[in-house]
Amino acid sequence: MRKASLIVRVLLLGFLMFPSRSWGVMSSTNYTIFADSVDSGGVLSTGGVYSLQDTAGESPAGSSTSSSYEVIGGYQAMDWSVLTMEIDTSIINLGTIIIDQVATSSVVVTVTADASTGYVLSVVGIGGTSLGGVSDGSVTPGHEEYGVAVSGPDAAFSDDRAITASLNLSSSSTPVVSSQTTITFKATMSPTSVAGSRSQSVTIMASTNI
Repeated sequence: MRKASLIVRVLLLGFLMFPSRSWGVMSSTNYTIFADSVDSGGVLSTGGVYSLQDTAGESPAGSSTSSSYEVIGGYQAMDWSVLTMEIDTSIINLGTIIIDQVATSSVVVTVTADASTGYVLSVVGIGGTSLGGVSDGSVTPGHEEYGVAVSGPDAAFSDDRAITASLNLSSSSTPVVSSQTTITFKATMSPTSVAGSRSQSVTIMASTNI
């Protein structure tokens, strides 16, 4: 009986993309002032679990735009954007792959993005060796096929896909908090598959949606 094994190393990258806004911050070795204002007053108000920092008589304020940039004047217009990504494991071991079975193993990626346009989780890099990629939408026993399935509220597809450097795994057009995408790696082999060990690295990136 021909046998093969496959280990996948999953790498994660996070990247914030702001296509319509650009700003500068004042910083030194130990401190950063990301927003300032010229105004005549203001106060921090609190109530329960909420707080509000306001300003009075602030000038200048408002929005100015061009074809590529947007300047939003005013202390309250400045805010940090948050993009976080977590993975529950970085090593996927599909173990021994035999002809009449589909080997599977999964990772869960959790994304939080407060950008108003949401986020995209995608494959951006592949290295190493693997079995032949699935092409018919389903990793089927008896055929040499390798790919991924995704599940979760933001999943980008519902079938099995070959792993490519441009594959979108999940996305949202609105902000998300702790949105989980389960990525299931699948592999099987045919009677003519070449036996041996294979190892692949897959780099996954989360970015704000454009």
